[in-house]
Amino acid sequence: MSKVAVLQFPGINSEYETLRALWDAQIEAEFFRWNQPAADLAAYDGYVIPGGFAYEDRGRSGLIASMDPIMLEISRQADSGKPVLGICNGAQILVETGLIPGGANHELLLCLARNKRVKDGRLLGVGFYNENVNVRCEEPRRCAFTLAYEGGEIEKVPVAHGEGRFTTTIPGLLEKLQENRQIIFRYCTKDGQIDSNFPSNPNGAMDNAAAICNPRGNVLAIMPHPERAPLAPMPKIFTSMRLYMEARAANSAYELEAALPPLAFQDQKPPLKPYSHMPQTVELYVRLKITDNEAQTLENTLRQHGFDVTLRKWTHYEISHAPNLDQKTLADELIASGELLNLNKESVLPVLDPSAQPSISFLKNQSARYFLVRDFEDSAGAGKTTKLRTLLGDKLTQVHQGWFWEVSGLTEGELKKDRRVSDSSQADIEKLLATNIFANHHAQETMEIIPGLLPSASPSPSN
Repeated sequence: MSKVAVLQFPGINSEYETLRALWDAQIEAEFFRWNQPAADLAAYDGYVIPGGFAYEDRGRSGLIASMDPIMLEISRQADSGKPVLGICNGAQILVETGLIPGGANHELLLCLARNKRVKDGRLLGVGFYNENVNVRCEEPRRCAFTLAYEGGEIEKVPVAHGEGRFTTTIPGLLEKLQENRQIIFRYCTKDGQIDSNFPSNPNGAMDNAAAICNPRGNVLAIMPHPERAPLAPMPKIFTSMRLYMEARAANSAYELEAALPPLAFQDQKPPLKPYSHMPQTVELYVRLKITDNEAQTLENTLRQHGFDVTLRKWTHYEISHAPNLDQKTLADELIASGELLNLNKESVLPVLDPSAQPSISFLKNQSARYFLVRDFEDSAGAGKTTKLRTLLGDKLTQVHQGWFWEVSGLTEGELKKDRRVSDSSQADIEKLLATNIFANHHAQETMEIIPGLLPSASPSPSN
């Protein structure tokens, strides 16, 4: 009998349902914890990464688990042809690892971005969505998880995620996925029609994609939960996995008829853009007074990957406003509104238009680098805009929300130019950014804040 490892990362919460679904499909399965020796994974015939919130989705969903050492071994086993199924959070991990959609070097070619619920071009909502949806099997027998399916079968299955929107910025990638038949399940109506509007498409995914496989067909990332309910709502996925493993056991050279070579696309990360304070805006830099667990987790992850760095994080708001307003008064009103921070546990530093003010205190570390990350589709900022305009009227034009990171520990040696960084540390920071630790560039942009280009600011009394 084939044996499957069900991976347990801290925060995973669907492992028991997954184990039961595998047992029901007559597959021997057991838990494999993230801190067990990675080499022990080689003894298994297949792998499932369940849903949940690995590492509390710190950074973004799937990020920290994707950088865990055991994922290197999972990648090796996937490259050997063994089946790997990622469900919801597991799908996010597979995308962040680069196993999906399957570039030659596991490049980051996709993102599972934050949900957006759209109907007839109008944004209805964003954020976490928990409901039963319909999916249609597009590619029977195309991958290891549809061997028991017929084309066009419709399944009703639960979704429960906040970041489930398959998207990419790479030109031609979606068309290649369609040509390769890698979009295995699509969201549909109860009658099987592919409708891009909410609620048929619950998260705004490109081409209604609910599940995407790699070119070889042995790895699948699926956002709905095929394992949930007393009897799995999509049991054929697990039955198909068993059939695939049995075929490999009978013939070690077994390959799916539709197997294709890895994708030839390159990871096209855009260059860093500089950020500077815009006219008629107020910036708020908000930082936790207590320990920032997210910053600590990202710092620990980077250290495990050989980067001896220290991280600090702020939530960043850029609020554009009507002309001729007193910015200090506006900043006080924004802080007092309670919509952007909680003064009981957070401190805030407002940055106003350039004037004769003292320099920003936390940008005095000349050996540090500073980065601002924002979502392309800033749903959080849009939500804050609506709430604050209700409170403060048309004083406000737009709120942009982002995350501001200070990275120190990389810039040693002679300080050069105005960037305050040595040639050797420049290489180090490029390697660090190449880990994608701060942003997935298919849904987010990263800007560098250079202290010499920033205006000055006065700390608020709450700091």
